[in-house]
Amino acid sequence: MNEQRAKQPAFSTDLRFAKMEGAGNDFIMIDNRKGRFTGRETAFFSFLCRRRFSIGADGVVLVERGKTGPVRMRYFNSDGRPASMCGNALRCTALFAFEKGWVKKTGFDVEAPDGIHPVRVRRSGKGITVRMAPAFGFRTGLGIVRETAFREGGFVNTGVPHFVVFTNTLDKVDVQAAAPVYRHHAAFPEGANVNFVQTMKDGSIAVRTFERGVEGETLSCGTGCVAAALVAGKSEGRTSPVTVRTRGGTLFVSFNADWTRIDLTGPAGIAFEGIWKTPRGTRIHKRAPMSGGKI
Repeated sequence: MNEQRAKQPAFSTDLRFAKMEGAGNDFIMIDNRKGRFTGRETAFFSFLCRRRFSIGADGVVLVERGKTGPVRMRYFNSDGRPASMCGNALRCTALFAFEKGWVKKTGFDVEAPDGIHPVRVRRSGKGITVRMAPAFGFRTGLGIVRETAFREGGFVNTGVPHFVVFTNTLDKVDVQAAAPVYRHHAAFPEGANVNFVQTMKDGSIAVRTFERGVEGETLSCGTGCVAAALVAGKSEGRTSPVTVRTRGGTLFVSFNADWTRIDLTGPAGIAFEGIWKTPRGTRIHKRAPMSGGKI
């Protein structure tokens, strides 16, 4: 094998974690109520997310006590840098707090960098519902789509920026090859996540997303599913609620006409829990810039 093994510093204290997934979007969940991590541990978070050499995940979630409510979420992409929102991580955070007994009611608020999110844990198997922040910045007619197999949907910020491209042949799209030109396009100064969307005859949409911060396709992206549903409503006539099919599972997006009330519902679960021997000397004291990430 030619792949170079990741360097691992000497071990020190233990780190307990839970590995969770929301429709195939997977996260390392850390109970940070005692403030062990500041959020500047960029290199360490990135190392934890390395598949094969470490735990492996799309991102790290610090779950903490909220300032005004019971729970706070801070999300970090697999590059170790913070992102303002991740819809699937928000749903996992809600379930994590409920299963750990931090909250007793099925409905409560979760704080995140982009605001307060009411959430509801549904015990009947219908998944976790979270209220997303109002979407904004919708733009279309950008004229940047050149491939004949694609047609422009538009840009919208659903907590992080997303660009939506429609196609009739979603399964054949080489996401890793097609997405970077849009992810780094000058039309999006902060960069953008890229969603390839196909509208289905049954009224649902199918979505594949290339995520910033991960720099690759994930099995699903919560904010991407929301962006795809909203843009499909504008340009393809899809009405709320929209069923969104991803490679990791099915999610549901409900919204009102002005996009000020948006709910995301989907599955979430704890895959396993474990103990990581924390490498010494891995904290990064200089605050990392926002990667803008997702979910």
